[in-house]
Amino acid sequence: MKFNVSLSVLLILFIALISSVGVHSAPKLDPAAKALARCLVPSRPTDKFNPADTEKLSLRMITAIEMAHSSYRGNGPGPESLLDKAFEFRPDVGPWERLMVSRAVINAWSEASAMGLFDKDGKFGERIYKGRHEGSRVVFELIIPGEAYPPGSNQLANLRLIPDSKKRTKVKEPDHREVAFQEQLAKLVNERQDYALAANKAMQAKKEEAKRGAPAANTLGQSQKEQDKIWEEAVALAGDSAKMPPNIRVQGAKEASPSKMNRNRWRVGARVHNSSSHPTEVKAEIWLLGITDRKRDYYVMSRSEHTLKLRQGEARDLDIFTRAENSYKNKADDHDGVPKKERKRTKVNYHGFAIRVFFDGDLVASTASNARLASWVSPGGDASELTQLPKF
Repeated sequence: MKFNVSLSVLLILFIALISSVGVHSAPKLDPAAKALARCLVPSRPTDKFNPADTEKLSLRMITAIEMAHSSYRGNGPGPESLLDKAFEFRPDVGPWERLMVSRAVINAWSEASAMGLFDKDGKFGERIYKGRHEGSRVVFELIIPGEAYPPGSNQLANLRLIPDSKKRTKVKEPDHREVAFQEQLAKLVNERQDYALAANKAMQAKKEEAKRGAPAANTLGQSQKEQDKIWEEAVALAGDSAKMPPNIRVQGAKEASPSKMNRNRWRVGARVHNSSSHPTEVKAEIWLLGITDRKRDYYVMSRSEHTLKLRQGEARDLDIFTRAENSYKNKADDHDGVPKKERKRTKVNYHGFAIRVFFDGDLVASTASNARLASWVSPGGDASELTQLPKF
C-alpha cells in the first residue's frame, strides 16, 4: 500500500513535534521556585553608590531567605536545590551571577537560622535568639563598601548578614579576602553588563520589527496568526479525532502573596496540559477566593475565562492575579458588619483557588487548592456553591 504525503502535511507534523519538545523542555511548574525567581531579578550595575540601594537589597534578601526557610521546614527542596530550580526561570542571569547570588542567599539563610532569627511562622526578625550574640540585633551590610566599588553596591551577591556589633564603622583598607571577593564581584558586573547589552540588542530588534509591522511572536518565532494557522491545520489533519473530548490535566498553585514587588496582589499559577493524541480547544475558568476576617465567609476575589487552542501534547501556563489587597477590605468588613472603630484590627485573607476546564460545554478537568473547593468543581460537585458567592 502506498501513501502520498504532501510537503505541507510533513511541515505541520515537524512543527508540531518541535513545539511539543519546546513545551516539555520548559521549567516544570514549581510554585516555590517560580516565586523565588521573582526575588532574583538582576540589577543593572550602578555608576554611583546610593545608600537606599542597600535597604532595597535587604528587603529582597529577607524575602528570599524566608522562602528558602519555608521550603526547608516544609519538607520541600533545601535552599541549594530551590535556588537551582529558581534560576531555571531566570535565563537573564549568567552562570557566574547565579553562583555568587546563590552563595549570598545560602550564607544569609544559614546565619539567620544559626542565630534563631526566624519565628514560629518562618518570618525573619532582627533580634538574635541563639548564639553568643543573643539579645542583640542583626544588620545587612555590603561586603565591598559602595564607596569603594559603586558598580557592586546594588548587587544582591554583595550583601551579608552580621550581628550589629560587627558592622563596619568606617571604610578601611580591604584584607586579602575582600580583595579576592571584589575581583569576583567585578566578574559578575562584567557578565551582567554583557547580558544587559545582549538584552538591549534583542529589545531594539523587537522595536525594529514593530516599526515594520511585524506581529508578536512566541518562543518559536511564530506570530499568533501563524500559531492559529498551525493549530487549524493540525485540527484538519486530525479529522474527527479533534471533535473528541480531550484528556486534559490541570494544575494550580498560589505562587505569590502581596508585596511591593507584585503591587500588593496575590498570584496563582495554572498549567493546562493537553495530553491527548489530537489538538483541541478548551475553556479554562479560574476562580480566586477570599474569606472574611470575622464571619469566615467565602467571596470571589477574581474570576477569569481563558480560551486555549492546544496542539497535541501542548501545555499552557497562566498567571492569574487578584486586585490589590486593600481593595477588598471595605467590602469584606461591610459584609461582616465590622464597626469602623474596629476595622484596623481586621485584615484581608486569601483563601484559595478553583479551576474548571470545559470542552464543548462539558467539564473535562478540574482542580482546587483544598478538598472543599475541589468538591464544588469536580464532576458531580455542586458548582452553585461557587457561582453564588458574592463578588467583592
